[in-house]
Amino acid sequence: MRERVLKVLLDHGTLVEPEAASFILAQRDPIAFVRKFIASRGENLPLILTVDDVRPSSSVLDFEGTAPDESPPPSAQQQLPPPPEKRPAGPTPGVPEPSAAGSVPPGPITPDVYIITDVTGSSTCSGQIENFTQYFRDRFRILRRIIRSHVEMGAAVKISNLEPQERESKVIGMIMDANKTKNGHIGLTIEDDTGELFVLIHKDSELIHETFLKDEVLGFVGKLNAGQRGGGPPEKKSAMFIASGIRRPGVPPLREQRRSAEDVEVVFISDIHAGSSHFLPEAWSRFMEWMNSPQASKVKYMVVAGDLVDGIGVYPNQEEELTILDINRQYEELARLMEPVPRHITVLMQPGNHDAVRPAEPQPALPDKFQKSFGENFMFIGNPCHFSLAGVEILSYHGKSIDDLVGAVPGVTYLDPILPMQEMLKRRLLAISYGGKTPLAPEARDYMAINPVPDILVTGHVHRTAVHRGGGMTLINASAWQSQTPFQKMHNFNPDPAKIVVVNLKTGRCRMMDFLGPAK
Repeated sequence: MRERVLKVLLDHGTLVEPEAASFILAQRDPIAFVRKFIASRGENLPLILTVDDVRPSSSVLDFEGTAPDESPPPSAQQQLPPPPEKRPAGPTPGVPEPSAAGSVPPGPITPDVYIITDVTGSSTCSGQIENFTQYFRDRFRILRRIIRSHVEMGAAVKISNLEPQERESKVIGMIMDANKTKNGHIGLTIEDDTGELFVLIHKDSELIHETFLKDEVLGFVGKLNAGQRGGGPPEKKSAMFIASGIRRPGVPPLREQRRSAEDVEVVFISDIHAGSSHFLPEAWSRFMEWMNSPQASKVKYMVVAGDLVDGIGVYPNQEEELTILDINRQYEELARLMEPVPRHITVLMQPGNHDAVRPAEPQPALPDKFQKSFGENFMFIGNPCHFSLAGVEILSYHGKSIDDLVGAVPGVTYLDPILPMQEMLKRRLLAISYGGKTPLAPEARDYMAINPVPDILVTGHVHRTAVHRGGGMTLINASAWQSQTPFQKMHNFNPDPAKIVVVNLKTGRCRMMDFLGPAK
């Protein structure tokens, strides 16, 4: 248990003193206590957690419904409420009710399903300039803390405090602009909350082959040239930081993947595109037969990573490729397709860029009017959504930003979706640059930041199937249930549809099954 608690905190870039660790471990459910503490502090977590940080929080965190100025009874000190039972049709005491959008808010939903982050019901975006300021400040706070947690970047200074000196300095900033100079160097303009700085990557440096994307946050090692301070006024732009090294947030290399105590499995699929004339009904029927067979006896969960229906008006002349021209009927058809899923399997469904939610990410869960056709074992989550199943943390994201990464990072293609996923992890961002092909909503919290690191990252969108395991993580790009479309044919893209990825949460073992051919 101690290792699990320390890992949750470390994933958030926070260390813990021994006395604080002992206090946390004395709680009835240390993991739940830590998660609630992290949620209560937002991104204002200390670098080193002391017992004074957690002790005042216990009276508030452990008791839902107790006002901050009230004290629980002495006999109840340091006790957590028991986990809620599986939600019935009506309200359940102690479990928050669904938001107006119809999905469950962050927190425990059943004893084995826990929503960690989800924008549904928590959106603060109003379209004001202040929203953008809050959005990028939150991104910078999250990623700066992660970068500073690396030993070599612990001494990083703010831009305004940079001074020319003989020894190397370290600074952390968000990229505002990146360009190749006429001499073949790379020029970056970065900023933090104190000022701007011009960073030069020399053409003879090993760093010249790196790809720098607007709005990512990096740590830089190097020297400020003789002249002015990094945060100086506009007339002192001659100041230049010559970089000799960089540090991206990345994923801890020695992290250990969490495992479930239960011998249960989860099925990952994506891009059903109900209502499309290219939907594969025979393959889907074989999949549903398998879901009801003894071979699927360990399956307890299914995750559907977006593009549940084909939508209406998503691209020009789409109606020519639809069998259902009404969005309500498309979701009714989706419910019909999902009807054979056994009731003991919890299905988590999130939207994608074809679904009837706002196009800007993060996207909330489907509206309640579409949910009502589905059974009680269906849960509707936002895009992206970070949750845990039986103790294993999963980050599910439809993957629209892959379109941006394919065009921006050399070597990244649609044929191997693992590559763009690795670029996301390298930068700890699901969607990186504002203003690209992926519309982003400037929420007060950057839900596109990968924090903490999940055990499983799943995407869809590109209609390919791929699995990669390594570094304490499993990366999955889930398959589609749509054959090649005219648009894909025009671009010579061959999809890899009608496959599922099954992961055993106890062993971590993955297997892939193909339902396009003969029945399995």
